[in-house]
Amino acid sequence: MIKLVNVSKYYNSNDVIALGLRKINLELHVNEFVAVVGESGSGKTTLLNVISGIDSYEDGEMYINGEETSYFSVNEKENYRKKYIAFVFQEYNLIDSYTVLQNVEAPLLLSGYPKDKIKKRAMEIIKRVGLEKHAKHKATKLSGGQKQRVVIARALAKDCPIIAADEPTGNLDSASAKQIIQLLADISKEKLVIMVTHEFSQVEEYATRKIRIYDGEIVEDREIKKAEKKDLPKLEDKEYKMNLWTMIKISLNNLLSVPKKTILMLMIFTFFALFVGLAYGGYVSISQNQTILENTYFNYINPDRIVVKKADNQAFTLDELQNLRDKNNVKDLINFDYVMDQSRDLIIDDNIYDSIRVIYLPLSFLGDDIRYIEGQYPDENNEVILAISDQYKDSTNDLHETSLTEYVRGEKTKLVFTISGIIDNDIIPGSLAEQSNFVFVSDDVWEVLRKDIYSMGYGTIYLSFSESINNIIQHSSFEIDNSLNKNELRLGNGKYRVTCFGGACEYDGTLSVEDYYVQNELDIKVIVDEDVDDYTIFINQETYDEIFYDEIYQVSIMANKVVDAEGLAQDIANDREGINLKYQVVYPYNASSMDEFMGLMRIMESVGMIIVNVITIFASTFLTYIIFKIIINTKLRDYAIFRTIGANQNVVKTFIYVENLFIVLISFFIFLAISLSIPVNSQGNFNLLETLTVYSFFDYIVYFILLVLMSLFISRRYCNKIFANSVSKTLKTDLE
Repeated sequence: MIKLVNVSKYYNSNDVIALGLRKINLELHVNEFVAVVGESGSGKTTLLNVISGIDSYEDGEMYINGEETSYFSVNEKENYRKKYIAFVFQEYNLIDSYTVLQNVEAPLLLSGYPKDKIKKRAMEIIKRVGLEKHAKHKATKLSGGQKQRVVIARALAKDCPIIAADEPTGNLDSASAKQIIQLLADISKEKLVIMVTHEFSQVEEYATRKIRIYDGEIVEDREIKKAEKKDLPKLEDKEYKMNLWTMIKISLNNLLSVPKKTILMLMIFTFFALFVGLAYGGYVSISQNQTILENTYFNYINPDRIVVKKADNQAFTLDELQNLRDKNNVKDLINFDYVMDQSRDLIIDDNIYDSIRVIYLPLSFLGDDIRYIEGQYPDENNEVILAISDQYKDSTNDLHETSLTEYVRGEKTKLVFTISGIIDNDIIPGSLAEQSNFVFVSDDVWEVLRKDIYSMGYGTIYLSFSESINNIIQHSSFEIDNSLNKNELRLGNGKYRVTCFGGACEYDGTLSVEDYYVQNELDIKVIVDEDVDDYTIFINQETYDEIFYDEIYQVSIMANKVVDAEGLAQDIANDREGINLKYQVVYPYNASSMDEFMGLMRIMESVGMIIVNVITIFASTFLTYIIFKIIINTKLRDYAIFRTIGANQNVVKTFIYVENLFIVLISFFIFLAISLSIPVNSQGNFNLLETLTVYSFFDYIVYFILLVLMSLFISRRYCNKIFANSVSKTLKTDLE
């Protein structure tokens, strides 16, 4: 039983208090068909709203099965509506973007009805109101009478003991009105039907009771027909928590049923999310580049380059080298990579006054897709490809016809290169590309160069003999003399301050070779020659070759793309032998040292980018929210309708959060596709969109989290607005 005792309702608008209801005393029972009549503004709709819990009251008390309701919280009112009330509105309040079937299924989904029976139950109810042929039609395509029958079907699907009908025939013709009233009369045989109407004559034939309101008071309460009055059933509080799939299904329905609005929201969010992506990409780019300039160990800085050695400082096995080559995104593996970290002066056309400074790289580095300025790929060992900087681009024809001379193993030993092809150095990424020249050589030449360059900063060679001689040998002093026996070494007496009588003398000595990985000593016979008065040291080829080791202790791996390099480095660094890490990995692009001033400048640059990021994220979020607010406001009525059919605040909030999360997911994948499709700018020129190519896997995760946080902020802010007003006020505002 519903019982109202001295219930009064007041409205406060612009500091003016208006009476809605005055001291209403009333009892209502199941099996009654109650017609509430009165003039416009008399308070009949207000009475219905108070009884149905979509409006509050200020004085008196309303009892539901003897329970007081004046202390009900917002959640308790929602629970009361969910359990006891089904609504039939004059303005229908259907979700217009839903089909008839979806509108009727909605309360079944919200109530926890068995999922496999929802469609069958909905179709049974639709058939009962005579709309089975219109089940797949959207609500906007129906006539007024058909819409009202859908509303009744939805009320039946909710299966509540009370039907609250607010002028359900107000917008219908007489024939349709009669059908609706007949339906409500049939329903009243098992439920309490409270119908507000301004035309009592329409309902007089079916109503069991007439209540007339005038100026907020009941002036007539008359029983028209006998009805077997029953108390309301006492319904237990069954808190049904929708599972994730149901939430997703309803949220997807909400998005897919209004494709134009959804696409517009997606475009707006993607547009502003792109700004966030560019800002964050700029920060990542600066973070990567801030360690390029002052590197004290690696000379060749390339964002594709990863330096690898074994954690135990032992030599690589062939299997280990092959496993590294076979990893995803590996373009090339370069042995004896220290050659790349030494700049060399090559003599042009054997003219010692004309030279070009170059960095050596292996031919395998180039790949197949090469744009030649002049020439072609080498056929012979002594042929090379020259990648030139801007300084030499105006003289490419002259260079193509020249030779380049590299002096190795002493002043009289040299390599003479023929330039087979000339390319632009923009094919070489990294900090040195714009101002450097590169020479690409064959594997055989690389083998010669790796020995010659070895002691130029990587290996150190000591020569010790007699008590007075203990020198670090300059590698450029070596010259090959195959007339000497193995392990014989001949040098002049003048520069090394060796006193020798009788024309020549011999000493037993030691040649020591040291580097980071190896320490090796050779026993040698030192022959002092008085006729040599410089630093030249003569040894035969076999002794020269024995100075160097063939084992490979360090390699450089070249990644396919800049975006893959750090991820590849991390992948290699994670390799293990048992529980121990297998490799030590350096990514030179991010591993250089900086002086204090440059460090401060980079820190300031990073802080500046962080500030730009924060401003961009907040500005994008607020602008997105403002536009989203306009779009979502058009759906405000739908969310209010959900609240009338059994969805509490938490459920509606979840719909909004999930819907916006779908927008985030799609926006993120659009961004991902754009980011991965942009080619890397190998010329090093600034390109705004190229900031999207520097993302690592971790950066994509950070970016996705930023988008989710934006979405959560927008959703939370909007949810606060939705629940600021009561359901009735929201619906009225929408109509206005």
